[in-house]
Amino acid sequence: MKRAFTLIELLVVIAIIAILAAILFPVFAQAKLAAKKSVDLSSVKQVSLSTMIYTNDTDDVAPTQNPDKNNFPQPWYAGSGADLGYMDPTVVQCWAAAIQPYIKSLELQVSVAAPKDPNPVYGFRNKAGAGNSTWMLNGALLGKSMTSSSAPADLVMYQGKLTTTRESLVQPTFFDGVNCNGIDRNFIGNTFDNKGANYGWADGHASYKQRPQITFRNMGISGIVHRTNRQGAADVPNTTGLTDPKLNDDFWQSWGECNIGGI
Repeated sequence: MKRAFTLIELLVVIAIIAILAAILFPVFAQAKLAAKKSVDLSSVKQVSLSTMIYTNDTDDVAPTQNPDKNNFPQPWYAGSGADLGYMDPTVVQCWAAAIQPYIKSLELQVSVAAPKDPNPVYGFRNKAGAGNSTWMLNGALLGKSMTSSSAPADLVMYQGKLTTTRESLVQPTFFDGVNCNGIDRNFIGNTFDNKGANYGWADGHASYKQRPQITFRNMGISGIVHRTNRQGAADVPNTTGLTDPKLNDDFWQSWGECNIGGI
């Protein structure tokens, strides 16, 4: 006669499986996150190196970006609303399209960790030849000589954002020929675990940083930074770190002098 499991034995087996699952699932999740970080880091490094190769062909001058067809007065985004995003023929000039011949892969502009933004105007475009990007170019570098940086290893070139869109984004924004604005926004430098992101630096290396580890100096700001949020305004030195993403605060007006030669 075959012996069957008793109810107690089945419950013990189920309990053991549940305990093992509780132990292993977080490990699997951490391994998956680590893999995404590694792939993401490789992508932003290749984007950074491709930009440096681009500057070799332009007398060391970083890409520029013009306002797109929406006539926004600052060169903040390009490709928003366009069918093929930043690769659309209507886009006049933007960094993402300018470096594409050097990257030779639209996929490298996309982070595996950033969800596809569903917004119909600027969100991810699932169409052949469309430009989508997770990365944002530091506006303090727009049209500047890369050799003019006083500390390229400490100067952010690219940073990730929360979602992937079809825009060629610049953040912070170089808005009056002297100052950069929007340095401490809550949707950038916040790709992983609501903690930080991978960064591409002006000397070509890439690294993961939690956002408070990134200072205004790293963004190319040479002096005092003026910050405004819902709680009010305050001036801080450029050695101040950016806001902890967990606070979900948005210093929509955080500006200071862009001077990559004096950081």
